[in-house]
Amino acid sequence: MLTAALLLSLQVSSPLAVVADTIRAEQDIIDYDITVFIPDRGESIRASARIRYVLRGGFGPLILDFDEALDVDSVLLNDSRVGSRGPDWDWEVIEGAEPDFLVLRQWSQVGDTLSVTVHYHGRPEDGLVIGKNVHGRRTAFADNWPNRARHWFPGEDHPSDKATVSFTVAVPDGWSVVANGLLVGVDSLETGRTVWRWRESRPIPVHTMVVGAGELAVADLGEVNGVPQTSWTFPQDSAFAVEQPFRRAVQIVRVLDSVVGPFPYDKLAHVQSSTRYGGMENSSAIFYAEAAYSSRRMSEGLVAHETAHQWFGDAVSQYDWHHLWLSEGFATYFGPLFFEVVGETDRFEEAMRSNKRRYMGSGVVDRPVIDTTVQDPFELLNANNYQKGSWVLHMLRGELGDSSFFAGIREYYRVYRDSTVLTSDLAEMMSRQAGRPMEWFFEQWLLQPGYPQLQVAWSYAESTGSLGVVIRQVQKQEWGEYSLRLPLEVELENGEVVAKLIRVTGKESVHSIDVDGKPIAVKLDPDETLLMSVVDVRRGN
Repeated sequence: MLTAALLLSLQVSSPLAVVADTIRAEQDIIDYDITVFIPDRGESIRASARIRYVLRGGFGPLILDFDEALDVDSVLLNDSRVGSRGPDWDWEVIEGAEPDFLVLRQWSQVGDTLSVTVHYHGRPEDGLVIGKNVHGRRTAFADNWPNRARHWFPGEDHPSDKATVSFTVAVPDGWSVVANGLLVGVDSLETGRTVWRWRESRPIPVHTMVVGAGELAVADLGEVNGVPQTSWTFPQDSAFAVEQPFRRAVQIVRVLDSVVGPFPYDKLAHVQSSTRYGGMENSSAIFYAEAAYSSRRMSEGLVAHETAHQWFGDAVSQYDWHHLWLSEGFATYFGPLFFEVVGETDRFEEAMRSNKRRYMGSGVVDRPVIDTTVQDPFELLNANNYQKGSWVLHMLRGELGDSSFFAGIREYYRVYRDSTVLTSDLAEMMSRQAGRPMEWFFEQWLLQPGYPQLQVAWSYAESTGSLGVVIRQVQKQEWGEYSLRLPLEVELENGEVVAKLIRVTGKESVHSIDVDGKPIAVKLDPDETLLMSVVDVRRGN
């Protein structure tokens, strides 16, 4: 039996770089070539997966996430067929980890590139959903997030190991197939089936490797810098999709292309599907929930969110699930940012106000964003990683200013495109751009739970024309204290409004502000630029 010692649990000194997941650092999968036969009836598939990988350490074996509910027909190691279960391959369970590892005892030297091909069949229990759509027509759609690809093909079902992928999918005549990457070819067979071949040449996470198949209407949405966008929908919903949620799909890509950097893939398909999520950001082939189309509730905001994921989450992926905010927080911010850039500032501001309300009213306020106590990735789909994550970026923008913030984001994307990151990588990039250490900012907002709750007392000394302001942080002690770049607005008796920017640190912060007139009101953060609340404002003598 394998032991936990064969899996590397990486610990890094910086608290922002903590990795609690088990990572198989000794193996690096570089390419998948997956063939799937979708049946005319039932849910059982015939399939094969050819996996090329490099040994980065040790001598083997290759450990793949794979569901034992599927039956293995044969295994090839470097193109040579091996026997049935036994000395060359077997199923094993590692104590304390997910069950069903396909272990291939192929031994070699560090740096060698090897291949394994697994032929198998059976009914996927999850990951590849075959059934009837909202209109009663038969379809097949992959839905992998976070670690459900193992239910229909073997692989490294973790975001730390990105790879290129090819799909060959055989379907009934009359069906269309969409997948990651570019369409390589379509062949009609005499058996009444059609074979579609797709190839993604950029390394992507396994949870974004997908196929979708059925009777689909394809519409051309336009292109940006040679990158085509298409809509793949059930025929009954095609007109709605083009006229409503995707009417500005090209403009969304154009805006993010200019703000962040070049679109990372060769095409972008927007696909109506059976995903369990509202939208799933599969690389170059976004899947959206079918019911939102049929009920005509599909929103442009969702399209912007999922499109932003192509840069953040797909091209630049979190190395570890506990840093999910690097995906979801970014999409929850850069999706609404589209509206600000095109002049619809009210929509952006309302989105951020909504994010604040949803976070403060959530059940995760007492937990940090980077919460390594969570073992189930589904539990990370919460207001910390989405709404609070978006506010971390918004406040970072306020701390650095637009020029430095967006320059840092563009450099972050350029350096880590097609790779994986931890929060420490972003913090280092932003520190370099700011010309000063910024780790403190990320640590207080991501490693501390909660948010600042401020109590304000102010008084005016007419003899000196001085306004005294005392700000106390009164949030729960376990939430810690925050350093804030706090906007303050003073309304004077003569109608003048004085705007100041002060630095708040520690439990109590005392400030003296010279004003030309008698103050009648003091407001903190009047434009809501910070994730904070004011619990009390008191006027002294």
